[in-house]
Amino acid sequence: MMAGADRVRGMTTGKEWEKRIMYGWRAKIGLITPMSENAEHAFHIYAPEGVSFASMKINFPGPTPEGLMILTDQLEDTAAKYKGYDVDLVVFGCTSGSCIKGANWDKECIRRIEKASNIPGLTTSTAVLEAFQALGTKKAAVLTSYPEATNEAEKKFLEDNGYEVTNIIGMDVSYIRRDGHKLEEADEYFLYRNAINMDLKGADTFFLSCMGLTTMEIIDDLETALKIPVVTSHQATLWSALRHCRVGAKLPKMGRLFTL
Repeated sequence: MMAGADRVRGMTTGKEWEKRIMYGWRAKIGLITPMSENAEHAFHIYAPEGVSFASMKINFPGPTPEGLMILTDQLEDTAAKYKGYDVDLVVFGCTSGSCIKGANWDKECIRRIEKASNIPGLTTSTAVLEAFQALGTKKAAVLTSYPEATNEAEKKFLEDNGYEVTNIIGMDVSYIRRDGHKLEEADEYFLYRNAINMDLKGADTFFLSCMGLTTMEIIDDLETALKIPVVTSHQATLWSALRHCRVGAKLPKMGRLFTL
């Protein structure tokens, strides 16, 4: 009788077997996120074959400016844990955390990641800027899960990087912790309804901001309803990370961004 691995190999072609045993054969991406599982869940589902993720969590007191500074203070120590590991890119997957201190804060976060890990770095805010540039965005309407002070910081970050924010609204999303770890999150219906009821006058792009929100499943429907490109934190981060790792992928139902 064949051993388990031999039985599996007997049912696959040589190339299929090589892909199966070569975990992350196209790209291995390190992902640093606050205490939420949404990003990993989305990336594992929607990333193309051969792309793997190694995740690490950092403590997240909440999306206030003060809480976000506590979050980013942990970035270097967390990134250092990837040093010596076989990953192609280390991503700081937090939109507000990577833009809270102004126009070049995302670049500073990348500098810290690269210094600590000796691996190329990326942040969600950087990915969003790259997505806007690729789409030809000039004016964005922004929907977030943040309080007013954090919204103002994100608005300033986008404007200082050359993009007009026509409207920015923070939804009433609770960040009460459950069991000391998991954040209470808005569901897709809540996000969709808030998005389609938003004033988009003058905007050429709609941006749904926050890596703690479940957004991948509604991108296609939102673009149909809003009739402008939709960018979300999850989508832009995955798109940019794949490009930085030289993984070409045009993924279905992931918005206009993934057709570029």
